[in-house]
Amino acid sequence: MVTVIIGVGVVAMLQLLAAGTVSNSEGTELTTAINLANNIREMSLGLAYYDPTDMAKNPPVYTWDTREATVKDYDNIMDLDGTVDTWNDPKDGATGYQKFQPPLDVRRNTIDTYKDWAQWVKVETVSANAVATVLPHDPTSPTARVTVKIMRNGTEVYRMSWLAVAPKAN
Repeated sequence: MVTVIIGVGVVAMLQLLAAGTVSNSEGTELTTAINLANNIREMSLGLAYYDPTDMAKNPPVYTWDTREATVKDYDNIMDLDGTVDTWNDPKDGATGYQKFQPPLDVRRNTIDTYKDWAQWVKVETVSANAVATVLPHDPTSPTARVTVKIMRNGTEVYRMSWLAVAPKAN
């Protein structure tokens, strides 16, 4: 009888240890995903809203797709977006988002030790008066929503969005 009681206690303890290990692993994965999303957010905070080259023209020109050749040269929020809306298309050829794999740190350097992680970034212009209303790639809109999906081995781990707003003209 004592052996049965001790055996049940040991089995219960092993299940508790296994559940704790799984919980710790999931917590570590979520923490990594949040940090990778925050890298893109911090990077975006250092970018101009409109393309500085377009704004230097007289009169200013508003264009959507003026992405520079490398991520190190990105100079405005819209550079972070893909070219067409295929955000929910899981295949690698989808272009509705920018895919950074391996992911980027805040200084726009790749984090080579995270090869199975990816940052998917999408920029949508939204109505300044109703941010739930998406405007289809309207470069004149002063408000954009930036969304980052963090993927690990093709599975979404975390998603985060924030608004970017153009500075008010003088």
